[in-house]
Amino acid sequence: MLFVPLLTIVLALFVLPSPWGVALVASVILWELAEKTFWLRWSRRLPVVVGREALIGKPVTALSTIEPEGRVRLQGESWNAYCPSGARRGEMLEIKGLRGLTLVVGKPGE
Repeated sequence: MLFVPLLTIVLALFVLPSPWGVALVASVILWELAEKTFWLRWSRRLPVVVGREALIGKPVTALSTIEPEGRVRLQGESWNAYCPSGARRGEMLEIKGLRGLTLVVGKPGE
Protein backbone atom coordinates (compact mmCIF):
# COMPACT_ATOMS: atom_id res chain seq x y z
CA MET A 1 0.00 0.00 0.00
CA LEU A 2 3.03 2.24 -0.29
CA PHE A 3 2.12 3.01 -3.91
CA VAL A 4 -0.72 5.47 -3.14
CA PRO A 5 1.26 7.78 -0.79
CA LEU A 6 4.23 7.83 -3.18
CA LEU A 7 1.99 8.61 -6.15
CA THR A 8 0.36 11.38 -4.12
CA ILE A 9 3.70 12.99 -3.31
CA VAL A 10 4.81 12.81 -6.96
CA LEU A 11 1.53 14.39 -8.09
CA ALA A 12 1.75 17.08 -5.41
CA LEU A 13 5.32 18.03 -6.31
CA PHE A 14 5.30 17.84 -10.10
CA VAL A 15 1.75 17.99 -11.46
CA LEU A 16 -0.71 19.88 -9.27
CA PRO A 17 -0.61 23.60 -8.54
CA SER A 18 0.48 24.70 -5.07
CA PRO A 19 -2.71 24.71 -2.95
CA TRP A 20 -4.11 21.51 -4.52
CA GLY A 21 -0.92 19.53 -3.92
CA VAL A 22 -0.96 20.29 -0.21
CA ALA A 23 -4.66 19.44 0.01
CA LEU A 24 -4.07 16.13 -1.78
CA VAL A 25 -1.21 15.12 0.54
CA ALA A 26 -3.25 16.09 3.62
CA SER A 27 -6.29 14.12 2.44
CA VAL A 28 -4.21 11.00 1.71
CA ILE A 29 -2.60 11.21 5.17
CA LEU A 30 -6.06 11.47 6.76
CA TRP A 31 -7.31 8.56 4.66
CA GLU A 32 -4.35 6.37 5.67
CA LEU A 33 -4.86 7.17 9.36
CA ALA A 34 -8.59 6.40 9.13
CA GLU A 35 -7.92 3.13 7.33
CA LYS A 36 -5.32 2.02 9.90
CA THR A 37 -7.68 2.90 12.75
CA PHE A 38 -10.54 0.97 11.15
CA TRP A 39 -8.50 -2.21 10.57
CA LEU A 40 -6.95 -2.07 14.04
CA ARG A 41 -10.38 -1.85 15.68
CA TRP A 42 -11.78 -4.55 13.38
CA SER A 43 -8.96 -6.98 14.17
CA ARG A 44 -9.40 -6.53 17.92
CA ARG A 45 -13.06 -7.61 17.68
CA LEU A 46 -12.17 -11.10 16.50
CA PRO A 47 -11.49 -13.63 19.25
CA VAL A 48 -8.13 -15.38 19.09
CA VAL A 49 -8.54 -19.15 19.21
CA VAL A 50 -5.34 -21.11 19.79
CA GLY A 51 -4.24 -24.21 21.63
CA ARG A 52 -6.43 -27.11 22.64
CA GLU A 53 -9.68 -25.20 22.12
CA ALA A 54 -8.87 -24.68 18.44
CA LEU A 55 -8.69 -28.43 17.78
CA ILE A 56 -12.00 -29.52 19.32
CA GLY A 57 -14.57 -30.26 16.61
CA LYS A 58 -12.09 -30.37 13.69
CA PRO A 59 -12.55 -33.20 11.19
CA VAL A 60 -9.83 -35.87 10.88
CA THR A 61 -9.36 -38.96 8.71
CA ALA A 62 -8.32 -42.33 10.13
CA LEU A 63 -5.00 -43.43 8.61
CA SER A 64 -5.20 -46.87 10.19
CA THR A 65 -7.73 -48.99 11.97
CA ILE A 66 -8.33 -47.45 15.38
CA GLU A 67 -9.20 -50.07 17.97
CA PRO A 68 -9.04 -48.10 20.30
CA GLU A 69 -5.65 -46.56 19.35
CA GLY A 70 -4.33 -45.66 15.91
CA ARG A 71 -3.30 -42.76 13.67
CA VAL A 72 -5.31 -39.95 12.10
CA ARG A 73 -4.53 -37.14 9.65
CA LEU A 74 -5.24 -33.60 10.80
CA GLN A 75 -4.47 -30.75 8.37
CA GLY A 76 -1.76 -32.76 6.60
CA GLU A 77 -0.13 -34.06 9.81
CA SER A 78 -0.26 -37.53 11.29
CA TRP A 79 -1.37 -37.72 14.93
CA ASN A 80 -1.82 -40.50 17.49
CA ALA A 81 -5.50 -41.03 18.16
CA TYR A 82 -7.74 -42.77 20.66
CA CYS A 83 -11.29 -43.72 19.71
CA PRO A 84 -13.27 -45.67 22.35
CA SER A 85 -15.79 -46.94 19.78
CA GLY A 86 -13.13 -47.79 17.17
CA ALA A 87 -12.94 -46.71 13.53
CA ARG A 88 -11.96 -48.14 10.14
CA ARG A 89 -9.17 -46.84 7.91
CA GLY A 90 -10.35 -43.85 5.82
CA GLU A 91 -13.31 -43.07 8.08
CA MET A 92 -14.06 -39.40 8.81
CA LEU A 93 -13.95 -38.62 12.51
CA GLU A 94 -14.16 -35.55 14.73
CA ILE A 95 -11.83 -34.44 17.54
CA LYS A 96 -13.59 -34.68 20.91
CA GLY A 97 -10.64 -33.86 23.19
CA LEU A 98 -6.93 -34.28 23.88
CA ARG A 99 -4.91 -36.45 26.23
CA GLY A 100 -1.35 -35.18 26.12
CA LEU A 101 -0.40 -35.37 22.43
CA THR A 102 -3.04 -37.99 21.63
CA LEU A 103 -6.29 -36.87 20.02
CA VAL A 104 -9.47 -38.32 21.44
CA VAL A 105 -11.73 -38.79 18.42
CA GLY A 106 -15.19 -40.06 17.70
CA LYS A 107 -17.76 -40.24 14.97
CA PRO A 108 -19.39 -36.89 14.14
CA GLY A 109 -22.54 -36.36 16.18
CA GLU A 110 -21.59 -38.92 18.83
